[in-house]
Amino acid sequence: MNPADSLQEKLDAGKIVIIDGGTGTEISRRGVTLETGRSWSANANIAFPDLVRDIHRDYILAGAELITTNTFSTSRDILQREGLSEQTDHINKQSVTLAMDARKRYAAEATITVAGSIGAANTGTPEIIHSDALANYREQVQILAEAGVELIILEMFTRTADLKAAIEAATETGLSIWIGLSCIDHNGQLELGIRGYPQGESIADAVMVSSSPHVKAFCIMHSPPNVTSAALQELSSSTSLPIGAYAHGSVTGSRLVGQPLDGTDPQTYLEYAREWIACGATIVGGCCGTTPEHIQVLTASDVRG
Repeated sequence: MNPADSLQEKLDAGKIVIIDGGTGTEISRRGVTLETGRSWSANANIAFPDLVRDIHRDYILAGAELITTNTFSTSRDILQREGLSEQTDHINKQSVTLAMDARKRYAAEATITVAGSIGAANTGTPEIIHSDALANYREQVQILAEAGVELIILEMFTRTADLKAAIEAATETGLSIWIGLSCIDHNGQLELGIRGYPQGESIADAVMVSSSPHVKAFCIMHSPPNVTSAALQELSSSTSLPIGAYAHGSVTGSRLVGQPLDGTDPQTYLEYAREWIACGATIVGGCCGTTPEHIQVLTASDVRG
């Protein structure tokens, strides 16, 4: 059985699934200076492949049942801003290869799911027309699918227009889709957005446009840990699909080498995770600033029941 199908069976049975944590911030934590522009950790796939592979390995050893390709910022429109658009195909395929290699080294092909990450291309920027967004998402998701990912995760989506285009593109692959929504508390109101970029739309709005039968789960991700529980409560009232949480554990500025992670320690993160599970989450992991140590604490705890 495909490992993604096995994972889905666990979720459908109401069992807790632990996924990996942050990749880009982990690359930075291990000494690599990342691009300050939009391409973030994309170039690490070709410049520091052993490091990316080692991070996947460490999450597997920490007990994660799903590892995510380092492709959050590797769509053509993002790469072209850093002069890397000609390497779009290579960078994306290389990322899948590194995750697959890490899994193969531990003979975990049957138990660890490799998910392809598709990041929202337009967070914090003016919206582009649907056809342009669709073409951008379609190219990247097709590369990832052809390279062998078993699941697509749409991450850090904060606008329904972008989400609709990404779902349409991902649905064409026939793979299962998980949706990652980012939320903030804006003037006392919970809404889609990231720090500094409230979008004026709700979690319910996002669920409403996510009508593809290939959508299998919703997560609250890259959101402050202290608002994630409230977001999960709203999410659980908007969908009957499995829900999950993987919050950020640090400020995004901690990407720069030499700056300490101003974030949530593993034990405190575990307490947040227990709250999320109490709110109905059955998928739990981490985003920016979380590490293999955070995932190890989750898997060594009683959160799975």
